[in-house]
Amino acid sequence: MPLPQEDSAFISTPVLAFLARFLPDKTTLSLEAWHVDDAAAEITLHVTSTQASVPCPLCHVQTARVHSRYARTLADLPWSTYAVRLQLRVRKFFCDHPTCPRQICTERLPTVAAPWARRTLRLAQLLLAYGIALGGAAGARLVARLGRRSSPDTLLRLVRAAPAPDVPTLHSIGVDEWAWRRGHRYGTILVNLEDHRVLDLLPERSGESVATWLAQHPTITVVCRDRSALYAEGIRQGAPQAVQVVDRFHLVKNLREAVEAFLHSQRPALQAAAARTAQALTQVAGLGPITPMYRGRRQCSQAWQQRQEVAHQQRHAAWVTTYEAIHTLHAQGTPVTTIAQQLGISRPTVYAYLRRTRPPSPRSPQRSGQVLRPSMAYVIQRWREGCTDSMQLWRELRAQGYSQSARTVSRFITRLRRASEAGWAPETQTSPYTRPQGPSARAVSFTWVCPEAKRSQDAQLYMDQLRQVDQAIGQAYTLSQAFLALVRERRGNALETWMTEAAASGIEALARFAEGLREDLAAVKAGLTLPWSNGPVEGQVNRLKLLKRQGYGRADVGLLRQRVLQAA
Repeated sequence: MPLPQEDSAFISTPVLAFLARFLPDKTTLSLEAWHVDDAAAEITLHVTSTQASVPCPLCHVQTARVHSRYARTLADLPWSTYAVRLQLRVRKFFCDHPTCPRQICTERLPTVAAPWARRTLRLAQLLLAYGIALGGAAGARLVARLGRRSSPDTLLRLVRAAPAPDVPTLHSIGVDEWAWRRGHRYGTILVNLEDHRVLDLLPERSGESVATWLAQHPTITVVCRDRSALYAEGIRQGAPQAVQVVDRFHLVKNLREAVEAFLHSQRPALQAAAARTAQALTQVAGLGPITPMYRGRRQCSQAWQQRQEVAHQQRHAAWVTTYEAIHTLHAQGTPVTTIAQQLGISRPTVYAYLRRTRPPSPRSPQRSGQVLRPSMAYVIQRWREGCTDSMQLWRELRAQGYSQSARTVSRFITRLRRASEAGWAPETQTSPYTRPQGPSARAVSFTWVCPEAKRSQDAQLYMDQLRQVDQAIGQAYTLSQAFLALVRERRGNALETWMTEAAASGIEALARFAEGLREDLAAVKAGLTLPWSNGPVEGQVNRLKLLKRQGYGRADVGLLRQRVLQAA
């Protein structure tokens, strides 16, 4: 109901008693009067303290002898769209303890406001919650919508000044890195695996900082990590009693990288499997019509294709030159960082080229599939109906809401024509596993480690054809699936048998992967046996990236640590 405009002296005692329920602490405060200013949208409450005696803040002896009175102005939680201000009348007391150096002390209201504060505790807690959840600028905007005004700096000051939460008794934790700036500066995050809460953020990624932190918590018995040797050494130094557990996701990730390195040298087999897959899908879908093409359009298309082929050959020549330069510098003993700086490429690219045993093979990527994929079924239907004009199809798609260029449709129609001339069904061109150039080694490696139940029909058919194309690929696939079974079923006791088979397989990439597992055998076995994983840590790292980006460049380690820990 609307607030009355008359002075509160004429308001009945029951109304004052009702409004007193909204005070910060009605056991120590008494509402004497109140006033509403509609022009300023503000409510002023005149409040006095009801404490008979107070403790001295220095000697903590109760005193009841009043020295004087003074007024404090406190901002409180808003009432609807009205800001609330407390005119609090408090007292000063004499401290009668003979040995206390403080003769006069002010009255404290620990349940209402902190000493010297200009806002109540409940308002400060609300602003702190906004600052933790949204940061400075976004939090200030929301506070203004709720009837209070607060600057972004005020919210950030509250977040920085908030006391850090107590760390409980720890038994199992997860450790991982997080990037201040990817490739340049990293920190360390520690998470309690029992309740998935962040325990601490360290400003650097080093074994010494992890060892120092772990030494302060001697009750830790399990530490889950990735394959980092740096964290492994820090855990051994700081918590020698703890069992180290390698995360299973990172084991599968390392296996996928080994498979990708192996498939880089199997480009002809990848293309042959794509051709076989296209033929198999053609038998299922039925042959598409061989459509006629006008001579002028064919000549224009051929000229454009020749230009594209020349540009692609130039790019491939640059890749080969880079590959040879990397291997030459590496053979001379040049560090990877120096190689990257000299050639103007990233360190991950240098490592990827060093894992190759031959230069990258030429490949013409098709980029039109992603944006056109939702409309491919309609285009193929119109193709079977005899519509081969790409501009006509583009106009029809535009009427259905398609927003991309006509060239994308034209490229897809060109692929359909080539497939039709080769006797393949048009449906084969909707999948990367059936195109003439075949999928990339990276794409096949992801399909390789994916469970068969989650693969699409064309992906599973491609993997079946790929295993039949080359015996070495079939052997590598069998070994990889055996390792994935160990990971999913947590049969760590069979790991050494698998490592022996991989080392004797003659497949260099898998043998190198098995040798890396042997160097960290105890932790890998624990990862394949115990239920712990770094999944909660990865989730917190993802959330940490969001908080860091919300800071708009102001998220230093202190502020970011406070926001993460307070939210936890």
